[in-house]
Amino acid sequence: MKRFLETILSSILGVVVLGTASLSAAADIDVMTQNQYLGADLASALGAATAEPFDPVAANAAFVDALGKIAARRPVERVRALAAEIAKRNPDVVGLQEAFKFECTPSPGFPPLPSRGCDDPAIKGAFTDHLQNTEDALRGRYVVAGRVTNLKVDSIPFEVNGYRALFTIADRDAILVREGIPVSWVNFVSIGACPKPSEQGCNYQTAPPQLGTPFGPVALERGFLAVDVTVKDRAYRVFNTHLEQRLLGPNLPETRLLQVGQAYELVGTALRTWDGSKTLIVVGDMNSDPRDRIPVPPFPATLPGVPTLPVLTPYAVFTDNGFTDTWTLRPPIGSGRSCCQPEDLANPWPEFYERIDMIFSLTRPSHVLNMKLLGNKLGDKTRPPSNGRLWPSDHAALAAKLKFK
Repeated sequence: MKRFLETILSSILGVVVLGTASLSAAADIDVMTQNQYLGADLASALGAATAEPFDPVAANAAFVDALGKIAARRPVERVRALAAEIAKRNPDVVGLQEAFKFECTPSPGFPPLPSRGCDDPAIKGAFTDHLQNTEDALRGRYVVAGRVTNLKVDSIPFEVNGYRALFTIADRDAILVREGIPVSWVNFVSIGACPKPSEQGCNYQTAPPQLGTPFGPVALERGFLAVDVTVKDRAYRVFNTHLEQRLLGPNLPETRLLQVGQAYELVGTALRTWDGSKTLIVVGDMNSDPRDRIPVPPFPATLPGVPTLPVLTPYAVFTDNGFTDTWTLRPPIGSGRSCCQPEDLANPWPEFYERIDMIFSLTRPSHVLNMKLLGNKLGDKTRPPSNGRLWPSDHAALAAKLKFK
């Protein structure tokens, strides 16, 4: 790991000075980042699954409670609203985070029955595929150009109202590209830049230890992926990522330093594999506000397996290594705060309090046009006659048209 990060840092110093002289004439690209939100905070479920001693009754209650909350947040309706944001904006490239997939199968000896087990009315709405639902709602206007899986746990046993079943959870990030735009996903494995491949992307080497649970180890991964696109005769490489949370759960360590390590990995990989021929853009949920500060003791300066890193926040890792936070180039109107709504999404007014959804560009755009938050107005909520209007996500989406000379 230490040698890997040293290579990254030396590559950063060597590549940033290349500049962008080889890039083509003026053009623009419309990019967007959207966190779809699974519908509940899984911290309690993670805590119950890893508690020592393990309490199966408490764990089951936590699982069923989480599934019930997710179902109550009506993910199919919300994803339709999120897809409507994309369709209305019509961006060239979209980075999606938290494109969850929940599946359920009856346990052996418990055949499928109406309103029992997986079909229990309290939880059945949780079992859906955000990414597939997004594709369906967009009706062929966008293609999934690549995805990376951050979390995959199979066959978690649970019981609801005396009926046993198994659920599977997968958390994916993905990149959508508007139909008709030339695109290819970047195969980092083939160029020796992806020690932990995951579908068309890579998981970060900087990650918390696997969690031990009675149903097997659980890896809390984060990752990134990138696509090469050509828009209006200009070539771009667009990355999408979702960095680690500041704090994972009650039984887990402070993870701010994991965020920093992941940011260094992404910046290093992006610059080390960049030849100057494409405009380099990074979108995603960075889980880091420009106002963030690195924690001071009692949090440790290092974590096991993670070498000491320069004292920077994840946000500063990007800006100190040549990336421009494009929000800072727009007129100084609005805070840009895009996170986070209350867990139940039922609040009457938006309650965003931090700016963690970002669009970074290595080449400073000559103009930033129509950069705005989406999904942050009352009219963006899910529509009647559903039982109570909900915000589409706990995040607002962020979109911008970036113009380059």
